[in-house]
Amino acid sequence: MPGYELPVGTCLDMCPAAERTQREKERRLHRFEVAPGCRGDRPRADPQRAVKEYSRPAAGKIRPPPSQLRPPSVLLATVRYLASEVAERTDASCAEVASFVADRLRAVRLDLALQSASDVETALVLESALAVLLAVVARLGPSATHGPVDPMLLQAQVQESFGSLRRCYALGAGPHPRQATFQGLFLLYNLGESGSPRQSRAGTVEAPRPSTKFCSCLQLCVPARPCAPPWQL
Repeated sequence: MPGYELPVGTCLDMCPAAERTQREKERRLHRFEVAPGCRGDRPRADPQRAVKEYSRPAAGKIRPPPSQLRPPSVLLATVRYLASEVAERTDASCAEVASFVADRLRAVRLDLALQSASDVETALVLESALAVLLAVVARLGPSATHGPVDPMLLQAQVQESFGSLRRCYALGAGPHPRQATFQGLFLLYNLGESGSPRQSRAGTVEAPRPSTKFCSCLQLCVPARPCAPPWQL
């Protein structure tokens, strides 16, 4: 919009307090977000675990105020939390983890798009978010078709994330020291042998299966239990 200046987010929590309260009332908290030891019919959100969920922007909808937007530093901290505390959970299926992480990373990208941020900040958040998303996608197996993950939506989100990052590289002045790495991952992910969602003999849609070359490259960047977090590629 001409003459409109994007705000700068001021929310310092991974999930705004208003959203936590609303989702508590509506019983829409994910089990990953519930306060430890919380019992009863109305679970309470843990401010240290609750992460803002994705809400599709609607036409004519009022833009969220700065108090509902997380600044780049908080968005990066949120991605780091998802990578270190959620992506490798052993008490949940890979499909449940992927579904939760993918949704929260969509919200990260949306918060970033709705506010003013430098090229360097934008690239760092997008790179970190994409690295975590690719990691959870690479760890999915055929059993993911029976879990709470939508393979078509997941595949679309991967491509959208690559698109957002590549536009950032093209439009920003940089420098972007990780650009070559992510451009290479983009090419490997989209090799002819790379998995788009496909139909099994039973007629069900299988989760995307990245190429062998892609997984080998990604494992160098995001090992099973990385010494260096994926956002430090």
